Amino acid sequence: MNLHKKIIIADDDPDDRNLASIAFKELNMMHSVDFVTDGQELIDSLKNKINLSHSLPDVILLDLNMPRKDGRLALKEIKANPELCHLNIVVFSTSSAKEDIDYTMSLGAKNYIIKPSGYIELVNILRSVCEEFVVDSTLKK
Repeated sequence: MNLHKKIIIADDDPDDRNLASIAFKELNMMHSVDFVTDGQELIDSLKNKINLSHSLPDVILLDLNMPRKDGRLALKEIKANPELCHLNIVVFSTSSAKEDIDYTMSLGAKNYIIKPSGYIELVNILRSVCEEFVVDSTLKK
């Protein structure tokens, strides 16, 4: 049984990436967490993993508002690709717009989470996401 799971966070905000990194360390996970800064980098990373026969992530946390290729376009491209369409994607955005929620869920996002304003809430959300989508997680409770 493989306890080491892979998570990718696509977010252009360095502060959000830093807080997520700290939160994952606090959760004492045995998982790898990689960060990309926009949708194009996410797509390139996933295609590179396929080309090199590396394992794909167990879950992707996807921000919507990013440069170059936003999360909406990245999600649409991932779900249209037969090699990637099975991936668990959780939209993790500051947007609470019903249109964004409805659109991304219709494209196949597994969940839509509005980014919290507090650190403790962030830790709890990341724990919950990992427990839901990263099977065999080894998180401290």
